[in-house]
Amino acid sequence: MSNVFTFLFGEIEKDIFLENFFQKEPLLIKGEASKFQTIFDIETLNSILNTHELTYPKTRVTDHNNTIHKYNLIDDKDRYENNKNDILNREKILHAIARGGTLVVDRIQEHCPELENLVDMLSNEIHTRISVNGYYTAKNNKGVNPHFDRHDVLALQVHGSKRWYFKKDKHILGKAIRHQPAPAVNEELTDWSSVLLEQGDIFYCPRGLWHFTKTEDEHSAHLAFGLYPLTLAEWLHQLKKDDQISSLLEEYVRHPFQPENSKIRQEAVQAFARQMLATAEQPFDLGLTFRPYMELE
Repeated sequence: MSNVFTFLFGEIEKDIFLENFFQKEPLLIKGEASKFQTIFDIETLNSILNTHELTYPKTRVTDHNNTIHKYNLIDDKDRYENNKNDILNREKILHAIARGGTLVVDRIQEHCPELENLVDMLSNEIHTRISVNGYYTAKNNKGVNPHFDRHDVLALQVHGSKRWYFKKDKHILGKAIRHQPAPAVNEELTDWSSVLLEQGDIFYCPRGLWHFTKTEDEHSAHLAFGLYPLTLAEWLHQLKKDDQISSLLEEYVRHPFQPENSKIRQEAVQAFARQMLATAEQPFDLGLTFRPYMELE
């Protein structure tokens, strides 16, 4: 595969995506049912679930009302042992899914070489960190509760179908979602738009877009590609390793005996701002590194 972006987005060119959709609008990309067959399918998911130890919280089951907890998924012993035990019971996972839960497997690409290769290639193409979570929901169920993500998501429907409901509404990206009111969801789903994701389709969900999902007459498995471009906060964190920047950050901005209600020292702020602007003009190495492999002979 020479170009992963083209494989995923088809006729939509990168300039069109960046100008019209990135961080702005959701996008449904229709695809053939066999599109992801050689990369990841329901048999791949079953193999992962049956050949790896399933531990919490990397693997978990959640529901629309957040009522499924680790203790519903492990072998119940005493309180002390339960707190230590993160190994999940497969039979209890199946029961939780049957009761309407959604199975989640974090960083699922680490268990599938074909998927990890695709992720690494796309990450190299778009110069962005990517991680993938896998989701499975049985038919006629709601997925996770209404929420928004702080990162952009590409949802690849690898099995069955799932309907995505979405809505633009007020939110604060830098604030924990549990401290923000979610938009109302009534029986008529008033003011919520939706798209049906069928096997082979892709849905781009920009960060900050409120959404939730429902399955209809089919079980559903999808892969959520989380895109993590460099943020200002991450850049500043990296720059703190620079001696000059770290020294500037140690400057006092208030002096002893300075009135309690007074401005901070402008000179220190201006010196820091000048250095930041000068640093921003320099090339910055993202330092993209991929998971190391052991290779024995």
